[in-house]
Amino acid sequence: MLKHFLFVFISLLFSGSLLATSIPDSFIKLEPGKTYQGQLSENEVVRFYFELEQQSNILLESRTPNRSNTVYPDATLFNLQGRTLTRDWSSGQGRNFKIERKLDPGVYVLRVEDGRGCGSLHGCPEIIKDFSLILEVTEVSPF
Repeated sequence: MLKHFLFVFISLLFSGSLLATSIPDSFIKLEPGKTYQGQLSENEVVRFYFELEQQSNILLESRTPNRSNTVYPDATLFNLQGRTLTRDWSSGQGRNFKIERKLDPGVYVLRVEDGRGCGSLHGCPEIIKDFSLILEVTEVSPF
């Protein structure tokens, strides 16, 4: 009986059925090699997710326009159980995050927000809120 349960559980896990119930619809799916472009407004959190089928080296990196008054993307990477794996806000070029890690197969969530924020009671309409995000995945193989 236990073997049957484990087989069904593992089959559901790899078929994506558990993924569909675990990730809210508001999360944005990241695809390797595709660039996400959007805006990161004050006090807003944007959540992304991606899935790895095998152990891989990943690169998650933000880009902002080359202007002095812009957002400061701050990223936190979680596993699907909610454990924080890493956080970064300044390892990338300029005021951007850059996360490089070796990850096991699974589903991961990336939380992105403006780490600096506006800091003004009057708001900051002059801040350019555009940013982009890339995910690069390189399979780890012993061969």
